[in-house]
Amino acid sequence: MTSENVSNTMANIDEMMYSCGVEILHPGGLEKTFEMANDCKINKDSNVLDIGSGKGITAIHIAQKYGCNIIGVDMSSNMVEYAKQAVSKKKLSEKISFMNLDAQKLPFDDNSFDVVFAECSTVLMDKERAFREFIRVTKPGGYVADLEMSWQKVPDKKAVDKAFEIWGGFSTKTFDEWRDFYIKMGLTDIKINNFSDKMQNMEMLYIKTLGITGILKMSWYMLINKSLRRGMIEYNNFFKDSKDYIGYGYFVGRKE
Repeated sequence: MTSENVSNTMANIDEMMYSCGVEILHPGGLEKTFEMANDCKINKDSNVLDIGSGKGITAIHIAQKYGCNIIGVDMSSNMVEYAKQAVSKKKLSEKISFMNLDAQKLPFDDNSFDVVFAECSTVLMDKERAFREFIRVTKPGGYVADLEMSWQKVPDKKAVDKAFEIWGGFSTKTFDEWRDFYIKMGLTDIKINNFSDKMQNMEMLYIKTLGITGILKMSWYMLINKSLRRGMIEYNNFFKDSKDYIGYGYFVGRKE
């Protein structure tokens, strides 16, 4: 299976999980999303850019909780269309909008946003290129925040290569490396929240969220779709084999 096919399969797995009832795919769920938002001082006057906005779930919850204005950007036109429909149903179109574009080439003016907010997306990008854009469009004194799967310790080559293969170009950093990267990019007041312990409860959380109907629906998808079934096996084996390395956390820095 080529890298492109693997990447497409993993994207399809995410879409399958969403369609079966899982809203938040990362450990810690909305609790950690809101903690990161609080560390960014998001309030009703904030203009927020949501990177890799997917189906708009994070943007909707953030707008509902804080009353801020949000623009979400995503490379997937399907995700953007779904997000627009979801926002319309929630009657939040005056607060939230979505654009289908590359987050590494943002069309916004310098110093446009109070907060640039990313979840589980920059590990698939050229990080320096992406963060230069994130920082460029952030107002002085504003925040750049990123929640990502990270290495708890320096991984062996097998884990790095397997992660790169499964996610079609995935690469991440240890928590210390993320801190050094934020410093290198010129961000200050850096805060790191390591919640790797939440990964232990991911499977049970998914089961609880899906319920019987969602589990049956997911089982049916995998029964009729060989690539999804193979992708899920690869995904689960990777997490099992690399459990000593894989962690999750978020990183917040302020633009001077």
